Order: sequence, then C-alpha cells, then structure tokens
Amino acid sequence: MQNLVSIYEENADLIQKFILASIQRIGLVHLTEKNVKHIFAVFPSLELAYETDEGFAQTSANHSRHKKDSSAVGADRSYLIDESRLTGDYYFHEPYLSTTTGHLCITVVYKTAKGGYILLDFQLRNLLERFMLIENNGALKLTHRTLYGIIGGGLLLLGIFVVLYGLFSFGHYLIIEEELSLEMFFKPVIALTLGLAVYDLGKTIVDQEVMPKTQKVHEGIKVKTLLNFSVSILIALMIEALLVVFKISISNYHDLPYAATLIGALALLFFVFSYFIYIVRKSGSAPELE
Repeated sequence: MQNLVSIYEENADLIQKFILASIQRIGLVHLTEKNVKHIFAVFPSLELAYETDEGFAQTSANHSRHKKDSSAVGADRSYLIDESRLTGDYYFHEPYLSTTTGHLCITVVYKTAKGGYILLDFQLRNLLERFMLIENNGALKLTHRTLYGIIGGGLLLLGIFVVLYGLFSFGHYLIIEEELSLEMFFKPVIALTLGLAVYDLGKTIVDQEVMPKTQKVHEGIKVKTLLNFSVSILIALMIEALLVVFKISISNYHDLPYAATLIGALALLFFVFSYFIYIVRKSGSAPELE
C-alpha cells in the first residue's frame, strides 16, 4: 500500500491534470444513465460515481461499472471534503481505503454548474497501471498465490499431523508402555514444538501471500515470522540434544564427546541467532517475539 501511495504522490500532477482534462471534455454536469456509461468508458480505472448537494448529502445512487445501488442516497459525504482546499471547481482527496469497494482509491470532487458535486472514485492500482507507472502482472500474481496456497496448506496439514502424532505417541507411552523413560516425555515435546513451528509458518504464508489484506505486507511481519520459526526450531533441537546427552550419560560415556559437539554446534547457532536479532533491532525493524 505504501508503494502505491508514494508512486501516486510522485506523479499526482500528471494524473490529476489528465483526469480534469477528460472531465472537462465530457462536459459533465449531471449523472444520467447515458453519460454514466460514457464516463466509465472514458475512465477504465473508475469504480464508483455519485452526486451530492451543496451540503454534501448524496442525492444519487452509487453507479459502478455494472450495477447501481440506491441504498446510499442521503448519506453524508462531507468526510471526503476538505472545504479549506475546495477553493476552485474541483478537489482531489488523498488515497484511502474505500468502505464501499474495499480498494485503495482516490476521489475527485467536481463542482457542477447547478451547485452540487459529482464524486468519482478511482481505484488507485488500476489508475497507476493505466499510466504504466506500475506493471500489470495479474496472471503471475494468481500463479504465485495458487502455489503459495498449495505450499501453505500443505504446511498447515503437516503441522497438524505432527502435533497429533506427538499427542498420540504420548498417549501410547502412558497406556501401553509399562516402564517410564525420559524418551517418553522428550519425543512428544519435540513433536509438538516442531508441529507448532510448521503450522505457524504455513499460517503466515497463507495470511500474507494467499489472502492479503493490503497491497503490501509490512516487512516487520516477515521478520517476526522468521524469528518465531527459528526460535521453535532451536528449542526443538536443544530438547533433542538434551535427550541425546541423557541417553549417552546413562548407557555409554564414551560417546559424550559427540554429545558435547552437538551442544557446541547449538550454542553457535544460538550465538548467530542472537546476533541476527541484535542487527535487526538495531535497524529498528524488529518486532516483539511471541
């Protein structure tokens, strides 16, 4: 979203001059069934058109490209108007999320000769694509979202399976096994930890890439996902290392150097991970760990 707004602001003069010149060529005075179709033909990025009176109360239906909705007649549209800036016959509202369409848009407020106002909502992404300020890669995005959906869904199912496996193995130990052991407790904990990490990764992929709520996901969310996933993996590895140490100390002391090497490698991983957190937080983009 931030990228779209910044690109629009950098090219606002060019875009606004084109829109105003097109409106003046149309000679727009009043919205009728005939000229509404012509307006939408002239402006492919237009998604909504309606009229208000001098007090900014809506007097016409919401005209979209393929339908008309009269439920908004009488609605107060003054929140879209900054009267201190409405010094001439027009006013451009800065980009905002439309409550009607859910898209990021700009609104052109155009004063008519009869004293009322015509408001035109332009979808910002389509508008920038028409001016070739951003690329139109809808097919590629659909392919990416489909692949992310398959991968994210697979990770969600795998995470659920690993969690169920951990719970099942713990129940199996409690009900069937006669002798208690450290492995009885450590193995389910490792499975639950890994299952949680995999499920969280899959959920984040689906949330950010398959069902995006904004035009651009904040980078801090991606850093947070990486940190949370890394913490879960490191915890699972540390639990596994402790289990190996306990088993070696009970059965065969000659293998302790291997366990010590494993602990040393994990300590190095923790050091690298801690340094990564330090660098990210120093840059000011690190979120809080959950």
